Amino acid sequence: MNIILLKAKDSKTNVIGQQKHIFRYANQNSIDIDSTEIDNSAENERLESRNELKGFLRSLDYNDTVLIYSLSTFSNSLDEQMKIFNCLFERSISVYITNINLKVTKDIRAFEIFSIFLKENDNLFDVKKTTIQGRPKGRMSKSKFDVYRLEIIGYLEKKYSVLEISRILNVSRSSLKDYINSRGLKDLVETRKKLLQKKDFKGEANSAVTQCNITKKDGNKHGVQHRY
Repeated sequence: MNIILLKAKDSKTNVIGQQKHIFRYANQNSIDIDSTEIDNSAENERLESRNELKGFLRSLDYNDTVLIYSLSTFSNSLDEQMKIFNCLFERSISVYITNINLKVTKDIRAFEIFSIFLKENDNLFDVKKTTIQGRPKGRMSKSKFDVYRLEIIGYLEKKYSVLEISRILNVSRSSLKDYINSRGLKDLVETRKKLLQKKDFKGEANSAVTQCNITKKDGNKHGVQHRY
């Protein structure tokens, strides 16, 4: 089945906007929609407390497909998003993220998933914002270094110095340093390191799967509101 999941309490895009975008995407990609569900939980609520969403996850069958407008439908937290993806991947459930035109399956690698998070939300991590030449606070200008973003992250993960990276990319050290600081890339790398190396992360993910109670029970309906 192909099921749309909408987020009622999304500060960025309302339910109608999400629904229109997903239906348009489904039509363009010849995806038949079987049902539409709405999750009413708060944006920053932890999965363990989101009974509606856990009910929805429980109701899904192996190889179902879920369509969401953006990752914020699941959560604004990377940790929570990973928990939910673990619940889905346990049963080979795929996810279409329509605002970035991407299908996520269980076969995707951890680093690719992390890159998806970066692609969708540049402010995923709590990075301090700055005002640049009169631009509204919180907005960042485009940079010539954006094309090297993933490379820079990779070098930082390998503990290369800014000087070493600037020499590899043949760019100004001071400009590169400003870019890394303004984008909070060192903080981002540290967060990713903790996420991937955290000893209890796998346990937390497995715990989340258990707490989702994803074994489907006959006759169970989705835990979220139905819209057909």
